Amino acid sequence: MAYSLTENKYSLFLIAVLGGILILSIPLISNHFLHQDHIFHIAIHQAGFVLASFLTIMALVSYRKTKIVRMGFAAAAFGVLAFGQATYMYLEKDVHTAENMMSNGEVLDMCILLMTVLFAIGVFYKR
Repeated sequence: MAYSLTENKYSLFLIAVLGGILILSIPLISNHFLHQDHIFHIAIHQAGFVLASFLTIMALVSYRKTKIVRMGFAAAAFGVLAFGQATYMYLEKDVHTAENMMSNGEVLDMCILLMTVLFAIGVFYKR
């Protein structure tokens, strides 16, 4: 019984964290809803923000439980990335120009998102 309660508690925690992050990110993307010409570009930044924010919280929880210094550094790294993504989306709220899918900026944005996913796998993967 304790096992299912613990698992249920963590599931609710993860849902609450993701829900909170998504609710907080609505103001960042609300100005871009009616400008469909660069929705993919904003979606990349939104995915990066949600992923980085989620990983920041998970790394902080891990650091609090284990006191492993690398979890503290991982939390700081993910936090900086989340801040950068949020700042970018905020500063671009009045810019509504389409970009080429394979422009230097788009490739860089996709690489940053992929780097975040791979870094998260490297930090949190257990055999």
